[in-house]
Amino acid sequence: MTIPSRELKRRARSVLEGKYFFAANTVCTLMLYSFFITLILQYSGLSSTEKPMGIAFYYILSIIMALLGSLLEIGLVRYVYLLSQKKEMPNTPPLFYAFRNQPDTFILVYAFRYLLALIWFTPAIWEARKLPVNLDPLPLIRALFPILLLVLAAILPALLVSLPFGLACYVLLDDPYCSAHKALGTSRRLMKGNYMRLLGLWLSFLPFVLLIIGTSGVAILWVKPYFHTTMSQFYMEVSHQELPEEPQISIVV
Repeated sequence: MTIPSRELKRRARSVLEGKYFFAANTVCTLMLYSFFITLILQYSGLSSTEKPMGIAFYYILSIIMALLGSLLEIGLVRYVYLLSQKKEMPNTPPLFYAFRNQPDTFILVYAFRYLLALIWFTPAIWEARKLPVNLDPLPLIRALFPILLLVLAAILPALLVSLPFGLACYVLLDDPYCSAHKALGTSRRLMKGNYMRLLGLWLSFLPFVLLIIGTSGVAILWVKPYFHTTMSQFYMEVSHQELPEEPQISIVV
């Protein structure tokens, strides 16, 4: 019997109860990393260069930084996964877990997933490159409108091609010495018959994306741990792990 998405999300909230402070601090660290990397890339001047070598170097550097950020995020994923399993927390800093355990395998898995998604966003990226550097607000809005349409058109296909491999990082957390090919294959096997369930689960977080936008990114401190914990619950179910029983509340009369 499959567990509805609503129940998985309720269990995720229960797991995180009283643990949000550490999870939010971890997300804050990830946000600071992204902020400083963005500043470095912007001030490098590579984003506005017209030279092909400069453009290529900018995108290669951006991909490398994104992959390093993914390694850091694995630490957050592992933290909430251990919480979901009700296991004892390690004494080592969680953010650097992937750097100490087969980082090349995690990088290969994320690079493969990024490449699948990036293919669909290539038209939007290409159009964005054509934008003039200094545009007045009204012409800028008009120029951004077709780019926004291309981005919206790419979201669903990118999600669909990512579905079979959405659990690969959890497979690697269970078996750090697993190869990237095996982790992706195991994820694909676990996802058979569960594609629409996972897609529905991902889409159920779209309102939270609007909440993040509406709060200028502050809500991500709560949403990101919530999302990863829900994904941990989903993985534990489809991999037939025994979900820890929730404590029963006894009422003394």
